[in-house]
Amino acid sequence: ALVAKYDQQISEIENRVVGTATTTITPTADADGESALGDLIADAQRAYADTQIAFMNPGGIRAPIEEGEVTYGELFKVQPFDNQVVRMDLTGDQIYRLLEQQWQPQADGTIRARILQVSGIKVAYDESKPIGQRVTSVTLENGTPLDRTATYTVAANSFIATGGDGFTVFEEASDTQETLGSDLDALEAYVGGTSFGIPTDFGQRITKIG
Repeated sequence: ALVAKYDQQISEIENRVVGTATTTITPTADADGESALGDLIADAQRAYADTQIAFMNPGGIRAPIEEGEVTYGELFKVQPFDNQVVRMDLTGDQIYRLLEQQWQPQADGTIRARILQVSGIKVAYDESKPIGQRVTSVTLENGTPLDRTATYTVAANSFIATGGDGFTVFEEASDTQETLGSDLDALEAYVGGTSFGIPTDFGQRITKIG
């Protein structure tokens, strides 16, 4: 009875249409570790924070966006954790070191890979190389190599911005971090936009070369 009561109260919010998807946008990663939904969420947070670059952890994406009308309830299933979007400054060198943290040694001797979804950059990596030396190139969208000495504006959710999933390099930027608002609000604003349509062609951003 309690559940039914609250289901009725939230149904209007849950069923509100916030956008339209012309195809299903999946969180399933390809052979390089990239997913269309990861790209979309990273793009949304980058736009929301007005930054040059954004990162999204794949473990924070919990459901696909299905083809057709997209409701607020569906977006909540995609990102159900109420994380906040955080804006910060990172140097190019810090970004390289952050990306090297995608491969994490485990107690049993295995390596766990968490490939960050990205916006604003393209990343190439080689898993045949030693840990700490796997990122072979990082370029901006226009093909310009990331400058290790330059400072870039970066967006990420509050979970990884505070070192979650082992991405501790983010914590080095704690003095520049600014919390802006909900990651769900960022996604809703992006998929609504002016056209009420969700992009489907994100281009290749992550390349595995070995």
